[in-house]
Amino acid sequence: MHFVSRATAVASLFVLSSAVLVGCGGGHDFPASPVSAILTDREAARLAELHLNDIAPDASPRDIVSLETTGKGHVIGFETMFDEAKNPPKQSRLVVVKHNGDVREVTFKD
Repeated sequence: MHFVSRATAVASLFVLSSAVLVGCGGGHDFPASPVSAILTDREAARLAELHLNDIAPDASPRDIVSLETTGKGHVIGFETMFDEAKNPPKQSRLVVVKHNGDVREVTFKD
């Protein structure tokens, strides 16, 4: 009689552990960790400024003239002040900042 209760206990333990494993494996509704937090307008603008400082130090001082939020980040437009001594006298730049921190400048070819 003692043998039957031990076998029952082992079988019930196996069923319980497999149920726990199946329950843990069903959480595929959530994105993989770590998930990027959504950037605020100011954070995105700061990242874009730092990026332009690295790739185009001659394009300063500059102002933000447009900032649009997209589903994956921000599109930020910059313009420099008019300076007749520079060539070109005024520059416009467009920078895309994604919520995961990727920053790139959008350029258009003629």
